[in-house]
Amino acid sequence: MSKLSTIVRHLAPGLAAIFLAACVLLLSDMPRKPRTESQPSTGNGFGDATPTKKPVRVALLQMASQPILEDGAAGVISALAEHGYVEGQLLTLNRFNAAGDMATANAMAQELSGGRYDLVVTLSTPCLQAMANANKKSGVPHVFGMVSDPSIAGVGIGAGPLDHPPHMVGIGTLPPADRSIEMAREVFPKLSRIGVVWNPAEVNSEIATKAAREMCRKLKIELLEANAENTAAVREAAASLIDRQVEALWVGGDVTVLGAIDVVIKAARQAKIPVFTCIPGNKGTLFDLGANYYEVGRTVGLLASKVLDGEAINKLSWERAVPPKLFVNKLALEHISRDWSFPQKLVAAADVVIDAQGVHEKPRAAVPAKSTANAAPAKKWKLRLLAYVNSVETEESEQGLLAGLKDAGLLPDRDFEWKVANAQGDIATLQSLVDSALGEQADMLLTISTQTLQAASRRSKQTPVVFTMVANPFTTGAATSETEHLPNVTGAYGAQDSEGMMPILKQVIPNAKRYGTLFSPTEVNSVSNHQVLEAAIKKTGVPLVSIGVSTSAEVPDATQSLCSQEIDAICLTNSNLAISSFPSVALPAKRSKIPIFGFAGSMSKQGAVVVLARDYFDMGHSAGGIAARVIRGELPASIPLSPVKKNRLFVNLDAARECGVAIPPELVKAADVVIGK
Repeated sequence: MSKLSTIVRHLAPGLAAIFLAACVLLLSDMPRKPRTESQPSTGNGFGDATPTKKPVRVALLQMASQPILEDGAAGVISALAEHGYVEGQLLTLNRFNAAGDMATANAMAQELSGGRYDLVVTLSTPCLQAMANANKKSGVPHVFGMVSDPSIAGVGIGAGPLDHPPHMVGIGTLPPADRSIEMAREVFPKLSRIGVVWNPAEVNSEIATKAAREMCRKLKIELLEANAENTAAVREAAASLIDRQVEALWVGGDVTVLGAIDVVIKAARQAKIPVFTCIPGNKGTLFDLGANYYEVGRTVGLLASKVLDGEAINKLSWERAVPPKLFVNKLALEHISRDWSFPQKLVAAADVVIDAQGVHEKPRAAVPAKSTANAAPAKKWKLRLLAYVNSVETEESEQGLLAGLKDAGLLPDRDFEWKVANAQGDIATLQSLVDSALGEQADMLLTISTQTLQAASRRSKQTPVVFTMVANPFTTGAATSETEHLPNVTGAYGAQDSEGMMPILKQVIPNAKRYGTLFSPTEVNSVSNHQVLEAAIKKTGVPLVSIGVSTSAEVPDATQSLCSQEIDAICLTNSNLAISSFPSVALPAKRSKIPIFGFAGSMSKQGAVVVLARDYFDMGHSAGGIAARVIRGELPASIPLSPVKKNRLFVNLDAARECGVAIPPELVKAADVVIGK
């Protein structure tokens, strides 16, 4: 036995060497199975560089659906494509949107840190913080952007370019808050008092506000501050600053305030003072001086490409990038009482100038004017109908679109392929639906609702977009007039008929002393409708109590608060939130015996006493006719937007009886739909 052991002991090293060599040869000769989406990428950012690109899964998380974040996302996607990571080929991209809610951002970050993705890209400081906190143990490769100063975000990033966690790198973009204050003094040399609304919970906003404080101190300008923890609080904060006699309102890189920028602009206009920002592209501001966030996104995308190619994150530097962009709005000067004026050199340096002749951008693309409206369809078109919420109004719009196409001589299956998708009220899903439709190489996007128009027009720069069920396309960035709109966008629109509702209110409640309404400051269509309603009610001399609501969860309490303020009726501002949350308005109003007047037909069956609704079938029919013209060869740029003014009147006699009001017989007779006896 001892002799055998000795022999084995002497032979063991040689046998082991032979076995290992055989294994190496066997493995090197085995065919390499391509990685599937469920397998982890070898180009993981920790140094496993590979000679060829492999399919990858990337998640992109952004905080809200704001123009600057959409521009940044577009830049990221463009840069990835330029470096070989094209959606539907090597790249599977899933987009996530927290819709302005930090709890949602944290929940999404927890999901993204689970290891299903080769890389996570985050846009905005809150998303960087959410992902960094969720990802501490997992260490999923993470590239960030649209962050003011990463070094003070509390995520482990220091001042040095390599001072960052080994799995995280990105781009810092500090808005030029100081220069924007300095520019305001150039436009109005006598400027001595500025107001700012900001959210102390946002690190990026705090950074910008501190920079503004310092510049104001140097220029001997008094900076008055008011805090807003959510978009609903922005209106009151802005009003408090105006009451303190500020000469202008300034907005820094604050996601909360930007979500309610229309509210700020409206308050400033009423006070005849300007609004200026350091975030480009806000409709109605005097000027915006900030970063070109599309180019920032491209820089982030370039960095992401390096990580996907296998470069080690711990050897990549985090950087600062602030490619400048200046918007100048000469039209805003008309709404200011004091002597503000733009120096010529400032106008000459602007990237975008808005004046009475239109929007002038450098470079400005020419729009072809050729039309072939009478031509037959040259192919079978892929039409994708995208909607934001399920509602009676959405269904009527879809039916109208199909009828409009049919009346133009175009039929499904023969002339076009028809697919419908609905986001069920979720912005992130809506954006994914748009991306999916574009990924399928749709020939046209048909959009129902303002949110859907916004998502489609921001993501599609070439594919035709025809919209319907939009109150005011001029507040979305898609159009400045019925003839001046994005080259690939056109459609039919119609705001609520507030003027038409006033005589109805007078007939039903002749001695009303106060009206109430709810509106959504985060929906541009709701803000626009609310402005129209305010103006109409003001002419009647009856005061209006308005309460802003941003989520469906806020609606019951807001309605109860409204009912407690001695109002005689609720005239509900039209919005997607109002339509989807109407039962939460109807119940408290019913308890208080306060009648509701609305602008969406579906509300009539749910308890509204009188509804004066735009005919959404008619609006959809008009959009269907426009779509047919595009299919036959006309360019969207050459087709004016189509305003729809036809109304339908709904009367609910049962609801009126429960509230103790009487509907005049002549109104019942004029109604298109009467509910109850």
